[in-house]
Amino acid sequence: MAKIGSIPWSNVNYKSDVIDALMWCRRVMRILGIWPLMFPDTSTIEKILATISFSVCWSALGFLLIPMTIYTLSDQTEISDKIKMLGPLGYVVASVMKYMLLVIRHRSIRRCIHVLGIDWRTVQEEDYRTIMIKDSMKGHTLSKFCMSFIYCGGLCYNTVIPFLSRRPENVVNITFGPVTYPGFDILFDLRFLPAYAFVFFAQLMTSIIMFNITTAVCCLAATFVAHACGQIGIVMARVECLVKGVQNNRKKSGIGIIVNHHVQALRFSASIEDVLNELCMVEIVESTLVICLLEYYCLAEWHNNDGFAIMTYIFLLTSFVFNIYMFCYIGELLTDQCSKVGYTSYEIEWYHLPGKTALDLTLMISMSHNPVKITAGKLISLSFTSFGNVMKTSVAYLNLLRTVV
Repeated sequence: MAKIGSIPWSNVNYKSDVIDALMWCRRVMRILGIWPLMFPDTSTIEKILATISFSVCWSALGFLLIPMTIYTLSDQTEISDKIKMLGPLGYVVASVMKYMLLVIRHRSIRRCIHVLGIDWRTVQEEDYRTIMIKDSMKGHTLSKFCMSFIYCGGLCYNTVIPFLSRRPENVVNITFGPVTYPGFDILFDLRFLPAYAFVFFAQLMTSIIMFNITTAVCCLAATFVAHACGQIGIVMARVECLVKGVQNNRKKSGIGIIVNHHVQALRFSASIEDVLNELCMVEIVESTLVICLLEYYCLAEWHNNDGFAIMTYIFLLTSFVFNIYMFCYIGELLTDQCSKVGYTSYEIEWYHLPGKTALDLTLMISMSHNPVKITAGKLISLSFTSFGNVMKTSVAYLNLLRTVV
């Protein structure tokens, strides 16, 4: 419904719609202290708290990264222990890189959020708002799944492995209790209960920060792609109503408005690619290597007959596999939605349109033949094919690692 009487319909709830669409991004990035960079319309108190959170996050990441690096590169560390540390160390390094890229790319993210807000404010019909809400809910669902798998797998690794997995007899009494990441005994006497408690909870807090970084990237991708799909869905709805609009001489359904909206949706999709391509590159490399190492850890613990460790590694492996699948699914979703515009343009009764108007549809059909793709570093397109390639590559690296070790 475009009009109520003679008054054009307007989205009076656009502020709440924008807040709801950015809900998960806002919550996660507030914890990381970078939300004011993305959304400048924040209070002074929130900016102060964000600065404190930002400092705490970087300090925690440095606290975890430095001892782990020293322990892994030390000549006194055995090869088997170094390999066992490569997975956690790779995840920490990747988290630092993603955190840094989120800060570096904050202006591009801010522009995308600005465009998202404009789209919610200027939506012209209640039916179109319904389409946007429906796609926004898809983004929320993807974000929830990502958070669930990342947190469940990560927290199990930080609690089950240290306390329930089997440890060699010669190290049982060295520390007061087990820690998730070794190497901190060079800085702390872990036989001293307060020092051990501090290290354990500091590692757990830093792990939660890393989970939030991974979740923030996934939430950004899901929110922006869901919004782009909603805009393209509106374009297809306009195309389907084009014949009726021309027959009723309704200018708002003209081909010019449709093409303009389509171009804006494609520009927003290109902006998403600009924001995510470096982050996705880090995610692809990290997932490939970590999945390979987790497969190796599962085989190693199988030989050690450590059931708790095997179950935890399998759960963690499932989390990483699902995480990279989510990114590939999001990329596939955007590409598929962009391609549907061409099919929709052809399936309508275009033969009832004036010749010039029908000819203009060929432009949209042509553009849909080269849909927007989210890439990893502008090298790898995120799709189901890419997901299969990541899994095959991880298995290939696993075979190489087993041969070398």
